[in-house]
Amino acid sequence: MDNGAYAGFDAQAFVRMLERFYGRRGCRFVAAPDAVADAHRTLQQWPFWSRLIRGVGFVPALVGQDGMTVEDIPWREIGTLFIGGTTEWKLGRQAMALTAYAKARGLWVHMGRVNSLKRIAYAVQLGCDSFDGSSFSKWPDRWIPKGIEWSNDAQQAQLQQTRLL
Repeated sequence: MDNGAYAGFDAQAFVRMLERFYGRRGCRFVAAPDAVADAHRTLQQWPFWSRLIRGVGFVPALVGQDGMTVEDIPWREIGTLFIGGTTEWKLGRQAMALTAYAKARGLWVHMGRVNSLKRIAYAVQLGCDSFDGSSFSKWPDRWIPKGIEWSNDAQQAQLQQTRLL
């Protein structure tokens, strides 16, 4: 479950969502409320929201934001790393380092705002376990099958590249 911060966070709507889905199984993670492109504010909000999310039985995801480094993250507290931030940051070295560190710790990694074959291939190359994008929620009949196909193609290409090394 996402928190809607990219479009504008609404705390009441977020809590209502947690209440609505309370007790349901199958949710991999809930993205803790974050401040888009602001690592400092995101990390300030983390303690409150992560405890609330965990308290209602869900796994909290910390949303990585511009400026966040491996040293900044409370690794023992997070259940999932969600790669957010601006496009430049998401495709840069810090997000790559965070992903590698999270994977080394055995954590699930998710990338947001993935709406193209190129971005899917990048997420797969980085080691992300899942991704989302607005095209999948707005036009699911068309884009989910296409996204699955692109994801499978990217995974196959990654496997072939690994075999060549």
